[in-house]
Amino acid sequence: MIQTWCDWFHIYPMVTSDAMLSPVKPVVLCEGAYENGPEYPTGPISPLIVRRQAWWTVMAGGAHTYGQNQMWRMEPGWESTLETPGALQVALMKKILTGLDWWDLVPDQAILSSGVGSERTLNAAMRSVKGNKALVYFSSQCRTFVNVSRIATKEVKATWINPADGKRQDAGTYLTGNLNGRPFPDNRTEHFATPGHWEDALLLLEAVEAK
Repeated sequence: MIQTWCDWFHIYPMVTSDAMLSPVKPVVLCEGAYENGPEYPTGPISPLIVRRQAWWTVMAGGAHTYGQNQMWRMEPGWESTLETPGALQVALMKKILTGLDWWDLVPDQAILSSGVGSERTLNAAMRSVKGNKALVYFSSQCRTFVNVSRIATKEVKATWINPADGKRQDAGTYLTGNLNGRPFPDNRTEHFATPGHWEDALLLLEAVEAK
């Protein structure tokens, strides 16, 4: 179990370190920074930071727990914290992952060709063991090159998912460079940027099966 408190930007490397130990054991971020907590020297814990903590934990191979300032202080009106933005968005994360066979996804930073970022703006990726799906977390408004060749089909369909509200939008279909009729693949990369005014984003890559 891991506690990061105000050092929420160290979640990914800490979870990854424990997840890679042998024998493999469950890794749980049991106490990150609490939403709306006033005592953190790194500043107020906004819904964006709540989302970053949650998605970094999962992308690194761990399980995430959510905390809210008034939940543990039990101050008057604490019941209302069940409806705060961060709480609802962590619940939304479960809904998004449940639809993606999350148990088949493993961390794979090689999906990011460039623009990985670091610490507070780290981007992270996971890929299915079968090689037919990948999920990339863009932790801020940023641009990056994605190795679409990590998907083991000729074409891949890309979809943006807003982790704040679950809305989706098409991001195009691309050749992966695989199954190109030549002895070696092309190792293709494609450029992606966080859509519109989204604070962060998920990029879902899904194999387009040959007809």
